[in-house]
Amino acid sequence: MSFVDIKEILTMPSIGLFKYVELFEIVGIKGKEQPFNIFTLAVAQELELDLVNDEKFTPNPIQLKKDKSLKFGIFRSILSIDDFLDRVNNLDNSQWKNSQQKPLSCGQLRSIPKVYIPALEKGKNEFLGLLKNNFFSGSYLFEWFDESKEHVQGLMENHLALMEISEKLQEHLPIKIGSHSDRLGNFIVQIPCSSVAFKIKGIDKESHQLISNLSINPSIEPLNLTGVFWRGNNGSIIDFQKLHLTLGENLIPFKQINGIGYYTIWDEDKQIICSGGVIPSFVESVNLSIGIQETNQRIFKLPNGQEQRINIFVRASQSQIGKSSKDYRDWVANRLIKFEKQELRDSLKLRQFKQNMREEALAFIRELIKRYGENGVYLWDPYLNSKDLLETVFFNPYANTPIKALTGLKTLGEHNIKTIYKSELEQAIIEKGWLDLIFLNADKSKVGDFHDRFIIFPKNQDNPARAWSLGTSVNSLGTSHHIIHEVEDGQIIADVFEEMWEQSIVNEENIIWKSKNS
Repeated sequence: MSFVDIKEILTMPSIGLFKYVELFEIVGIKGKEQPFNIFTLAVAQELELDLVNDEKFTPNPIQLKKDKSLKFGIFRSILSIDDFLDRVNNLDNSQWKNSQQKPLSCGQLRSIPKVYIPALEKGKNEFLGLLKNNFFSGSYLFEWFDESKEHVQGLMENHLALMEISEKLQEHLPIKIGSHSDRLGNFIVQIPCSSVAFKIKGIDKESHQLISNLSINPSIEPLNLTGVFWRGNNGSIIDFQKLHLTLGENLIPFKQINGIGYYTIWDEDKQIICSGGVIPSFVESVNLSIGIQETNQRIFKLPNGQEQRINIFVRASQSQIGKSSKDYRDWVANRLIKFEKQELRDSLKLRQFKQNMREEALAFIRELIKRYGENGVYLWDPYLNSKDLLETVFFNPYANTPIKALTGLKTLGEHNIKTIYKSELEQAIIEKGWLDLIFLNADKSKVGDFHDRFIIFPKNQDNPARAWSLGTSVNSLGTSHHIIHEVEDGQIIADVFEEMWEQSIVNEENIIWKSKNS
């Protein structure tokens, strides 16, 4: 079905007058195995392009440092529409050949129905960072999704290699494959909407109506276009309009002034979107402040003895042009609390602890371990000791779950500290109960000192990595004020931890204690 849809859209004048397809293939090479697809992007083009076939962005394959077995290359081709359609037709059978008819290994590909991606310069959607450019009117995307990931599994498991390939790739193309690992092995066809351009020029001073301009490629027949406009705010659609559009200026009679505005331009005859995006915000008031530089300075010495001089400014006056007082938008935008405390507590995303709340803090850590620790637990604390482990990760109820505990041995200076910790653990354990634990000292010669305090739950097949900042060392949990909260991107924290772990565990002298099961 995707092949039929692609052919239809590529020949639809209200979308564009396309002549060629620019193809970018990111190819992986492992030894003597058949090269495999890391990611392929095809972009339909209207303009005449340099008709060079099989141009190599990377004349020689790039060797990865984080995976010595893997190299990759980037290839660019220019194909006619017919040639491209011939090659795309094979994707439904999970097959792909380059312009020399050489096969490229693919995973099990599944055709995904087309999606329209509006031109969200400041917004977010799952494809931003994958496309070469989303142009001004948005794009249609067709995707063949690699559901098996069999050829890219090594990159899925080696995050450091994935980030390395992403960084090197961005030297040639603006594609951030590192933050789109779910798209590894995929093929994406991007068809930009090029025939219709729609722009919001401003706001009518006498009302809240928006002034817009519509232009259409003069090479095509007149189009029967309507515009759908709406504002969204805090999950509500608070204004909506559907208007017949004419060439040139159109007024959009919005009544609301709150929220973010969106639009789509609709081809009534073909029943398809041919442009869309976000309506820009227009400033209705400006705060002006005048600062007068005083002759006085703040002068002080830094701990290293260096003298510092800071010029002091005093705000002399402040005025506002436009609104004379707050309106409802200001109150909504400056809502004091975004989430109720109970919401954060129930989701375990954030918890506040004060003095004399040791047991409550430990109970919270144990609840995190119980809820998220089935695939593994990483505990990262420069002051971590054996008693901390007994009070936290030993509560993991899952058999043979890998537990990695990384310390900096900062609590004592004696040479026999490892012996002490080992003895305390051995004396405390009566029955290991399928315990898989390694207690490791960070190798200072490779990683230096660290101050990070996290509990991390590595990713598994179904769930991403998650990480909580502890706000204090485990031995100080609940003894003074601190906040335990989930960080936004747990995988980055997990990657840094695993890199430090691998650098340290290569030297067995750094292992303080490990269970026999590990």
